[in-house]
Amino acid sequence: MFGIVKGALTLGAVALSALLLAGCAAPDSAGGASAPPDAVAQKASEAIKADLIRPTSIGVTAPLEGPVPKGKVIYWMQCGSPACAVVGGAIKEATDAVGWELKVIDAGLTPESIKAAWQQAVLGDPDAVLTSGFSRALFEEELAQLSARNVPVLNMTTAEPPEKGITAAQKWGPDFTEQGARLANYVLSRAGKHTNAVAFSTSAFPNIKMVSDSFSKTISESCPECQVDIEDLPIDALGNDLSTRVVTYLQSHPDVNWVYMGYSDMMIGLPAALEAGGIDDSVGFVTLDTSPTTSAYLSTGKYLQAVDTSPTWEAAFRQVDFLLRYFNGEDTEPSTAHTLPVWIVTKDTLPSTTEDFPLVVDYAKQYEELWGVTP
Repeated sequence: MFGIVKGALTLGAVALSALLLAGCAAPDSAGGASAPPDAVAQKASEAIKADLIRPTSIGVTAPLEGPVPKGKVIYWMQCGSPACAVVGGAIKEATDAVGWELKVIDAGLTPESIKAAWQQAVLGDPDAVLTSGFSRALFEEELAQLSARNVPVLNMTTAEPPEKGITAAQKWGPDFTEQGARLANYVLSRAGKHTNAVAFSTSAFPNIKMVSDSFSKTISESCPECQVDIEDLPIDALGNDLSTRVVTYLQSHPDVNWVYMGYSDMMIGLPAALEAGGIDDSVGFVTLDTSPTTSAYLSTGKYLQAVDTSPTWEAAFRQVDFLLRYFNGEDTEPSTAHTLPVWIVTKDTLPSTTEDFPLVVDYAKQYEELWGVTP
């Protein structure tokens, strides 16, 4: 999920040695190499070596010191996107693990529905409120009222820092900058000094702009002779003529060999449009987050080559981890540190093409052990 701005929804590796070997070369196509590795590719390959391996740690090791607080009611402000429902399911799994009640508030997709949802939170009696992606400008008044009542509000997947009524956040700001750098290094590891890339982004989504800016900066600083461009798409292109815009750009820029698409939903329908537009699959694509649709694209080895996955389940459990420590008056730093697991998934390491998946297989068990609860 991505921030809502101006009324729009923001919306161990298999064969690792072989993968890295191919990754160090300047590619003849997105799936193969034709030139010896150059220094740019070698350095980038080393930078992302660990990120290509499925993580095994949730990133928190400090156990809860006190008992699990009882009887808490948590409100989840759920947007109308299917991705928000996936996050809601992960949060419910976490609150169920500690015996808390989760109340799902339907926030829809419009500024009016979002504000109405936050008004429900103000009129209710939550012990904490969880949100994701909404610009705080849409609920500033309600946020102030909750803050005055000392109700913690936790945010996820946002460019905005946790301040002025936002108690804590998961996957915000710096995490998006790091994602941009990882995707840039993946591209550089494949194309080296031959990199000619473009990032399709939109300023309407501040977090995605952070990724594209970091993507461009990393390529430029790592390889001054490489080419990188940013195409800032208008918000109304998403879900409308986005594919046409991408195809037209690539037709007029035939030397481009790598493309960053802002997030997974921006890939939907794109492979068919690329093929119809005569864009050779030697052009490689990278994006953020997975879905069954984009995972299916990734599995074919055509166009989409890598996805920097989102730690949806791990971040949801981390929010509950924060609240446990917060309610107990314990140190919350283990919960807020930028230690969420990361994973660049490729065709060779893709766990599923039909289901959403966590990064850490036993994430729930690890958190439950820290909390001293049994499933």
